[in-house]
Amino acid sequence: MQFSPVMSPLNLDKLQSWIDKGRIDPSKPITLKELVESRCLHGTPKNGVKILAKGKEAFKTPIDITVSRASQEAIKAIEAVGGKVTTRYFTKHSIKSVVYPSLFKIQPRLANPTARKDIEYYRDPKHRGYLSDTLKEGESPSLFWKLPGPNRVGAGPRTMGEGDKRKKAKEENKLF
Repeated sequence: MQFSPVMSPLNLDKLQSWIDKGRIDPSKPITLKELVESRCLHGTPKNGVKILAKGKEAFKTPIDITVSRASQEAIKAIEAVGGKVTTRYFTKHSIKSVVYPSLFKIQPRLANPTARKDIEYYRDPKHRGYLSDTLKEGESPSLFWKLPGPNRVGAGPRTMGEGDKRKKAKEENKLF
């Protein structure tokens, strides 16, 4: 898509290789700063980092990592060895403040998502979003007031509601 953000990809086999070489310390939380400083990523990511599952068979080290996005297979592979994945929303400015904190006299607060699709992504426990702990019991990550269900438009056969009953009664009362 033309205007969608391009995430810097990070495959699990490359991450395991950097851990094996001692370039990344798996005992500490891994953030964008550690990934850039170890040169695991080429340059500073513009819109964030997405972990992909390529080489998931070789991944064997439990880690605690915070990135912008992660594929479902990568999450399963990291958690299978005892690791933890957290997905966090980053703007270009917040990436710069995390990777290069010395550029700022006062460390700025990290931004929260404003777009609906981003809010829903980071509220979803399936994606291990950092906002998923804000969900109440039985609440959906969706921002719909009520989820589309069988009585909603476009969700299957519609039952007759109050307005339809009034309209039918009005039509039955007509003489011609």
